[in-house]
Amino acid sequence: MGLLFIATVAAGLFRHYSIPYTVLLVVIGLGLGELEHYWEALEVLQSFTLTPELVFFIFLPALIFESGLSLDARQLMKDLAPVLTLAVPALLLSTTIIGVVLWLLLGIDLTTALLFGALISATDPVAVIALFKELGAPLRLNVLVEGESLFNDATAIVVFSILLGMVLEGTEISLLSTSEAIIEFLVVFLGGAVLGSIIGLLISELVFRLKSNVSGILTMTMITAYASFILAEHVFHVSGVIATVCASLMLSIYGMTRIPVNVKPILTETWEFVGLVANSFLFLLVGLSIDISILSSHAGAIVITIVVVILARAATVYSLVPVTIDFFKLPRVSMAERHIMWWGGLKGGLAIAIVLSIPESLPGRELLISLTLGVVLFTLIVNAWSIRPLMHWLKLDQLTEDELSEFERELRHAGELSSEVISHYRELGILSEQLGRELDKEIRLSLENAAIQNDGSHSYRQVFLFGLKAEIDTLNQLYSTGVIDQYTLLDIRNALQLDRENFQQTNDDIKDADGKQSTTILHQMELKVLKFTREKNWAVPFLSHYQLQRLKQRIQRQIASIVMSCIVIERLQHENSFDEQDKKELIEKHKHRIAWRRQSLGKLREDYQDIFLAIEREMFTRAALISAKVGAEQEFHHGEIGIKAFNRISDVISKVLVHTMDNGRLSSYLHTALGAVSLFQGLTEDAIKALASHIQTVTFLVDDIIIGEGEKGDALYIIKKGRVSVTKMIDGQSQEIQQLGQSDFFGEVALLGDHVRTATVTALSTVVTLRLTRADVMAIANQYEEVRLRLAEVRDNRMK
Repeated sequence: MGLLFIATVAAGLFRHYSIPYTVLLVVIGLGLGELEHYWEALEVLQSFTLTPELVFFIFLPALIFESGLSLDARQLMKDLAPVLTLAVPALLLSTTIIGVVLWLLLGIDLTTALLFGALISATDPVAVIALFKELGAPLRLNVLVEGESLFNDATAIVVFSILLGMVLEGTEISLLSTSEAIIEFLVVFLGGAVLGSIIGLLISELVFRLKSNVSGILTMTMITAYASFILAEHVFHVSGVIATVCASLMLSIYGMTRIPVNVKPILTETWEFVGLVANSFLFLLVGLSIDISILSSHAGAIVITIVVVILARAATVYSLVPVTIDFFKLPRVSMAERHIMWWGGLKGGLAIAIVLSIPESLPGRELLISLTLGVVLFTLIVNAWSIRPLMHWLKLDQLTEDELSEFERELRHAGELSSEVISHYRELGILSEQLGRELDKEIRLSLENAAIQNDGSHSYRQVFLFGLKAEIDTLNQLYSTGVIDQYTLLDIRNALQLDRENFQQTNDDIKDADGKQSTTILHQMELKVLKFTREKNWAVPFLSHYQLQRLKQRIQRQIASIVMSCIVIERLQHENSFDEQDKKELIEKHKHRIAWRRQSLGKLREDYQDIFLAIEREMFTRAALISAKVGAEQEFHHGEIGIKAFNRISDVISKVLVHTMDNGRLSSYLHTALGAVSLFQGLTEDAIKALASHIQTVTFLVDDIIIGEGEKGDALYIIKKGRVSVTKMIDGQSQEIQQLGQSDFFGEVALLGDHVRTATVTALSTVVTLRLTRADVMAIANQYEEVRLRLAEVRDNRMK
């Protein structure tokens, strides 16, 4: 508690100085380490040592999980290639360069030198990331630096463990030992990734299903951080670091969208607190672990090692990063950003923990410890301290066009708000008229002087990005109140992010305003699931439910888009900082979108009256009751109602919500009389009832393929509602041979033994089909001769 107190007080005292927090802690640790020899009260600090167990099982899981949870997962996925290149090939290259050079210059055994190269190549950019957040460094740079650190920690630990095993066993480096090491590395690395992803998914789903409160969610995330690491290391013997990284990323991507919106800030702040405490202790203990007098005895070797490590880092960053970017055709990483990635490759507590885990029996252990402490101390004091002036010199801390527009707009808003406050107090008679006018003038003049001149060349760009932010805010609000579900949230948010990226590259916006359905990753996944399940009898119950959910989500997308566009128009009309012509242009585009979405929604309402009403009932009942519950929670937290009243209100709302959802649950809503279908006209009532008892209802949306030419299937489809197109491949081209509508049927040939489809049937509108399988129909045909004869007659007519 004394150390934590010192760290917190020091952070407050030096807040306005350009000293990174972690560097300050290391310096304080160094000072305390020297004072403990002369001040009896501090002798207890001699028992505070940075052990490998303390780092690996206390600090590391917390720090890695916090970083993974706060990292922009979408940007990480886009830059996964350069991140993994820096984390694996670059670290291996750095290990080789450092090991070979130190072997030649210092005479260290080659395997031992490579061992040192592995442990010192891992980066620990905690100080740099904190500075990035303070200075507003580009998001991509932040993700590249932090993403590399997350993954190369695991690489360094795995490579170090493999090399240490070779050293202790006396294994010489050979082609065989190298190939075995590579296989072991892949198993440990990929095994940790799979295990962590599974744990993250399971915890996300469990928290959602249990409807956990804030305390429960925080506890489960803490369990995820440590359990993924411990299970990976001790049970499955794979990488604990990678397992924790992947578990945190899975929670960030999937789990964070399944927890209440009001819990997310609490979760983020809690883990920031955990990270702060862990970093405070870690870097204080780093300082306490370094004995300057011992380092001075190896000063020459340390200086050589520092130069080698810095040059090895430069060799990897300046060579592999541009090669990877070019190979995967990604946006270029500027030279300025590469400079920061190189100089910001700090070393920290992980390197010290790894080197301290080397058995005392290993020759040269003391030298490796001194070299490690020397390099860590240099990078934390010299590199970390100089990052700020380097970023300023490289102009990476300057405002971008978008940030400049935000600054100017908020500056104007600040001036308007300050004038309103002064005017309010003048009207109340508290502030004199003369002083009020003087203060208003002084404040406005100060704010105007702080403004940065903008040429306005990107004015429409700023209007578009303002509208896009309004759409994202509205989307999150719709999800938090239950109007849309998680799948729809992810689908629309992905589309909005693609819109932003596309606009930044091509200035092309509002792509779906012409009514065309955008093809997103989730939409492509839908089609693959549909193709896999549509002709499998065992999957029909799932397919029926799945198709109803697709219809529900399509309705949700239309409603959400209308609401989002309405909010954009409303906010633009009240925003006076943009050019009127630019505002008018974007407003017209959103009005066009609203008109088309309303038309699409009306078509769905017309095609599906019963189910549409059920979906509307469910959506808006849930939205109303969830909003009421959130309002009660806010009143409780503000102290406006007591705990008894709040619990009673929450219980009542929850019961009403469950009751309403049960009554409005989507189930089998279509009933049919098979006797009205020409295929079965004239059959006896008993035969019709027997067939009807085996009908399965399946819905298909526009452009869905119901059956595909050349595919296998054994079901007959009767169109209850909608129209389909029947096409065949003729002379290598797909040609339509006919269209079918209500009460028409197709696929009957498959009922009599031919399982290969002879044509492709595609939905031209929303289609409801009644599905009968060969097994069911043939069982009834064996009971009713009239059914068998009718099927044979139809087949003969179709084959002519």
